[in-house]
Parts: sequence; structure tokens; C-alpha cells
Amino acid sequence: MVDKLAKYSHKSGLKLVGFQFLLVLFLALILTVFFSFKSGYSGLAGGMTFMLPNMIFVLMTFAHAGASKSKLILRGFYVGEAIKLTLIVILFSLFLKYGALSLPSFYISFSFLVASQWLAPFFFHDNNGMTNDR
Repeated sequence: MVDKLAKYSHKSGLKLVGFQFLLVLFLALILTVFFSFKSGYSGLAGGMTFMLPNMIFVLMTFAHAGASKSKLILRGFYVGEAIKLTLIVILFSLFLKYGALSLPSFYISFSFLVASQWLAPFFFHDNNGMTNDR
């Protein structure tokens, strides 16, 4: 049986990842149009360096919901964050070592995606029509 609350949380987390994906595409387009093709794919690489591990984090963190599954939620959070950080380091290393990148574009895109996390409350704010009975 799929937990409704977990499904709802999962959907909200994937909305954030979808927003980040659109942000990466937009940044890559802007960098390509105003600078060069190399800047565009460097921006795409920088954004994907953060977005892909973040998607894995969201999938692992919001797999469970409810007070009875608090240990699973906590374990999913810690394991998801560990995998996310490890993948970011691996992707950073691979792109910087083997990619012919425009480093300012790479870092700007990566930084924008990190900052996009600050918009997360806008994706998770929904009271499902509940009212305060006080």
C-alpha cells in the first residue's frame, strides 16, 4: 500500500527538482546565446552536477512519511544526503578533470542551483484545504 502522505511529499520534492531542471536549461540557454556554446554546455554541466544528486536525495528522503515510519524517514534523509554529497564530489571531479569547460559558467550555474534550494518552501507550502479550528 502506498502511503498518501509519502506520495504527496514525493510529488512536492519532484516539483522542486523539475523547477531546478528548468532553471538549468534556462541558464544554459542564456549562457549559449550571450556568450558561447562552450559556456552553455559548461552551465548545463554545472547545473546537472547539483540537480542529479539532489533528485536522488529527494527520492530517498520522501519515500516514507508518517510518525510510525520516523526511523525510515531519518535513515532515508541521512543516506540520501550522504549519497548526494558523494555524487556531487564525483561529478565535480569528473567534469573538472575531463571536461573542457568554461569554469565561470560552470560555477555560476552550480551556484544558482544551490541557491534555488532557498525556494523550497514555496514548493512545500500547501495546507491541503485544512483550516485552523482554534
